[in-house]
Amino acid sequence: MRAIIVHGKGEPDVLTVGEIEEPTAGPGDITLSVAAAAVNPVDLKTRSGFLPIELTYPAVLGWDVSGTVEAVGSSVTRFTPGDTVIGMIAQPAHRFGTYAERVVADESLFAHAPTGVGLEHAAAIPLAALTAVQQLDKITLPAGATVVVTGAAGAVGRIASAILLSRGHRVDALARETDTDDLLTLGVGTVLDKPVDLEPRKYDAVVDTAGVVEAIDGVRDGGSFVSIEDGDQPEPQRGITPGKSYVNEDGPGLAEFASLVSSGEITVPIARTFGFDEAPQAHALLAAGGTRGKVLLIP
Repeated sequence: MRAIIVHGKGEPDVLTVGEIEEPTAGPGDITLSVAAAAVNPVDLKTRSGFLPIELTYPAVLGWDVSGTVEAVGSSVTRFTPGDTVIGMIAQPAHRFGTYAERVVADESLFAHAPTGVGLEHAAAIPLAALTAVQQLDKITLPAGATVVVTGAAGAVGRIASAILLSRGHRVDALARETDTDDLLTLGVGTVLDKPVDLEPRKYDAVVDTAGVVEAIDGVRDGGSFVSIEDGDQPEPQRGITPGKSYVNEDGPGLAEFASLVSSGEITVPIARTFGFDEAPQAHALLAAGGTRGKVLLIP
């Protein structure tokens, strides 16, 4: 089948389109005809060698996917052929990721696609949504808490902000000045573009999606700080024990989030779509920074 393949680590031009063998399905697997795969920072970090992940080559990158179920294994109970689904596959654990015409993986990694958005668009949801949801699960907030989200205009930060707002919390944002109007429309209270502008010890929590270590200065004594970034974490201080959140595969959790998209409560914007043969350009665009919305690859 056709896929975007890497034969080694390097710059975006190591991404090439080629043929790989059809994956073998087990009794608990579903086979998916891919509508779209999303490009995520973890794909860039894996391709470049920034992450210490040993790949078996040729490898296929990609964590996010949307598509239509073509076939199901004998023990599959949640899906039938023709269902439209979304899923997140932790690519290094599966060798072949989602940059392919078909994906085979255990049914537990998938959820029915939300209504109200196109199936290609739905590929933007899984990784960012699960990252945000699981990051927020790491902290306990009082009712009506005051929270600052760093990188609030990014894919994960925007979802985290929307979830917090839907739960009745006040959210301030640390983001670029050019993102102010969008974030205010989302419901954010105040948008700040420099960590130094954060009022000291004001917030019950910092949800860090951008690696802003100094944002901990804005947390009240005994508050919470949780990050998804790979860099250094702030030292424990003033009764604050900084936490790190790693995303895990979770089909049922993805189904819960998909219901929020179906209801229109949360939206996940798209920045741009590319064909498989344009994968190097897609990676370069995301690497350049400042992208607002997800970048998708269409077979």
